[in-house]
Amino acid sequence: MKPLRILVISTIYNSTPPVGYGGIQRVVHWLVEALVRAGHDVTMMAPPRSHCSGRTVHVAAYDPDRPWQAVRGSSDLLSEEPLYEAMRAHLAHERYDVVHDWSFQSLYLQRHPETPHVISTSIPPGPDFERHNLVACSAAHAALVGGSTRHVHYGLPLADWRYNTRKTKPAIHIAKIARFKAQHLAILAAWRAGVPLTVAGNVESQRYFDWAIRPLLAVAPQIDYVGELDGTQAALLPAAALVQTPRWFDCFPLVILEALACATPVIALRAGGVPEQIRHGETGFLCNTVGELADALRHLPELDPAACRRDAEERFSDVVMAANYGALYRRAIEGEHW
Repeated sequence: MKPLRILVISTIYNSTPPVGYGGIQRVVHWLVEALVRAGHDVTMMAPPRSHCSGRTVHVAAYDPDRPWQAVRGSSDLLSEEPLYEAMRAHLAHERYDVVHDWSFQSLYLQRHPETPHVISTSIPPGPDFERHNLVACSAAHAALVGGSTRHVHYGLPLADWRYNTRKTKPAIHIAKIARFKAQHLAILAAWRAGVPLTVAGNVESQRYFDWAIRPLLAVAPQIDYVGELDGTQAALLPAAALVQTPRWFDCFPLVILEALACATPVIALRAGGVPEQIRHGETGFLCNTVGELADALRHLPELDPAACRRDAEERFSDVVMAANYGALYRRAIEGEHW
């Protein structure tokens, strides 16, 4: 099949790949690298310090030394007008088969919808969020967005990802310490099951930590809080399981894919796209209550860690992600709209 000439627009909130936190920038970089390895001619447009194996066009308007922070509201948003102007200038003298836009507002493609394109969204939609050729990161996410939104699951560069089927450490909960991550539910489940649990993550909500987590740590000696991790792989490789307790619509958490790649089962509450990541009773357990989480922790020996890695290779590799996006690119080039 003929290789494509593709322009990938990354987000403006960090370099790609990111410095520090930046899950979406990692996904964009993994996708670009997989597309290049598949033989496509790929250009990535992104803030300074970004790089890829294809060609990189830096959008100089964004300060590479600006400290990264999560977008929690309108006051944290950056204007995408400089990105629009950079795209307009670039596309005035460069021709591509398709443009793949990961920016929040997709300003260029909203103003030039005739350009063959695909738009990816990675967050729950706000009011009146409408885009042509929109792609979500899970079926649940696509249903939440509505309309004819398609979905492509994220994929990891598994060729570079180590795994270990021999588990020597307790289950671990990895997430920033915040109410919507609900670490207290994981701690209560481990306490009820009578098993140890490691809790890792930076404290985003000091109030939640002081009033919900710290008191539980004081009465549950088998719970070990280790603070923020410098990467997840070293902690996931020996862990008996990853535990996740989201109390919001988690579209498609990367940490679950990272656990499966490490051959580590996952115990999680049903939320958002999480049920699409876990094969219940094979690669982990999907739960609805603290009691079910506790039962799952007791039944961990029934799971085969090797099945987790096999499932990651089958469904969640960068190669699979790139092939799925490639199919959508060709539909967009042929004039299909959804």
